[in-house]
Amino acid sequence: MQRRTFLKTSTLATAGFLSRPYKLYQADKIKIGIVGTGWWGRDFLTHYALQSNEFEIIGICDVNQKAIDLEVEKINSMGEKKPQVFAEYSKLLDMDGLQAVIISTPTHWHALQFIAACGKGVDIWQEKPISYDIREAQAMEAAHKKAGNVVNIDFPRIWTPLNAEIKDFIHSGQLGEIRQIQFNVHSPNGTAPFAEVPAAIDYNAFCGPAPSLPYSSFPNSIGPAWRGQHGFSRGVLADWGIHYLQNIREIMNLDLPDTISTISATTKAKNEHPNHQEILFHFQGLPVQWSHKGWGYVAPLPHTNLGVFYHGSKGTIFSGDVGWEVYPADRTAIKEYGAPKAHYGSPEYQEGVDLVFNAQFKAFAQAIRQKTNEPIRGSFSDGFMSTAAVNLADIAMRTRLTIDLDQNTLEIKNNPEAQSQFIRKYREGYNHPYLT
Repeated sequence: MQRRTFLKTSTLATAGFLSRPYKLYQADKIKIGIVGTGWWGRDFLTHYALQSNEFEIIGICDVNQKAIDLEVEKINSMGEKKPQVFAEYSKLLDMDGLQAVIISTPTHWHALQFIAACGKGVDIWQEKPISYDIREAQAMEAAHKKAGNVVNIDFPRIWTPLNAEIKDFIHSGQLGEIRQIQFNVHSPNGTAPFAEVPAAIDYNAFCGPAPSLPYSSFPNSIGPAWRGQHGFSRGVLADWGIHYLQNIREIMNLDLPDTISTISATTKAKNEHPNHQEILFHFQGLPVQWSHKGWGYVAPLPHTNLGVFYHGSKGTIFSGDVGWEVYPADRTAIKEYGAPKAHYGSPEYQEGVDLVFNAQFKAFAQAIRQKTNEPIRGSFSDGFMSTAAVNLADIAMRTRLTIDLDQNTLEIKNNPEAQSQFIRKYREGYNHPYLT
């Protein structure tokens, strides 16, 4: 399939969502709030929510006044009126007429905000990973089931046609027996220096239930570099690699891994997360390996620095974000589908970004209007299992022991130290939802 055909097919696949009249009356739009208005919440989620013409943003919340100011500018620039502004998410959730909320805060805040939103009965767009620890995710699951609300976990890559195409190719036998899968992110992850907390940020509120860690930030950034601190985030696998793991799980019909072990983990300088990391998952006998190299490495085929390799007896598939290719075992010509060599920022890549977010927000709106999770592809269950897998990988790395997971009880059979890390102690003043 050539790129032009691929993009045409991609567009037709979302025609059902795009067939609504472009301009909805304001009264018909879904009233939504956004908790967390940093870069992702502003430049992606706000942008595509408003571009879908399905939503009216009536409230925004952040502990960073500069992030709030930029969010208001973004909303105004798209022709919408200024929403109400909040420093406390609980007050946003109390808004009259609120129907849905986007939670795009750092990982350590996800559980408390998600559970509070479920308690208000609103529908939720939730960023991944869904939780910092596994017990939080279990408490979130209970809250979601009780509320019976619509929940969309933001896995944008599963909204491309790639997954369906690759799944058809593999399950039709064209790749033979799948013997190994590897997913990788080879990209620098620098260390942000410690700095003074800006006056615009309520840093105590930012830390919330997590430890009160030193403030770190990259130059010219308006907010903390929280992804580099283990008290706030579980690293590149949990933040970025989880997208590719979700793709693998969807394509191969996988649930939770049986075992997780660390092959290697190398930390450079004073980083809290490894710069080089190799993790091996076993899913019912299928080995799935995560590889991350943050310095000193470029893949022999540079476009494969980010993506997934499916190794079969008849060949190998490499899947990027907006295309895929097949390397036949008989060494015949490589087959290319879509734009596997497209890089971030290229026109081909941007077309793919527009496609997946437009489709995802249209489906989220459809689910809210119809009061069903049926249109949702990134279900809460998907978020739970992919989050649990990456959390277990982090625990395996830090205990340096193989984890043998009981899939029925979600307990670790062989590693009491790892089992103890299923839950972490909250900071004074906050109550862990699993314990309340």
